[in-house]
Amino acid sequence: MRFIYFILLFAAGLGMIIYREKIQRFTGNIAFAEKWLGEGGTFNLYLFFGIFLIFISVAYVTGTLDTFISSTAGRFILVPGQ
Repeated sequence: MRFIYFILLFAAGLGMIIYREKIQRFTGNIAFAEKWLGEGGTFNLYLFFGIFLIFISVAYVTGTLDTFISSTAGRFILVPGQ
């Protein structure tokens, strides 16, 4: 099941990187991205988000994401029976 999620997230990230211009034409400019990332900030935001999705997919399939979440946010989650 991990491999299926990896393929889906990796494909979504790669698609977001490749087709960011078409996505921007569909959605329009994002005001806060243009303000904080400068002119063309919307394109950069889509690029960063695509890279983030690829990073998360690789971290998930290798088990690194589970380790990271359990050692940081996992301390605040109460699991019944433990």
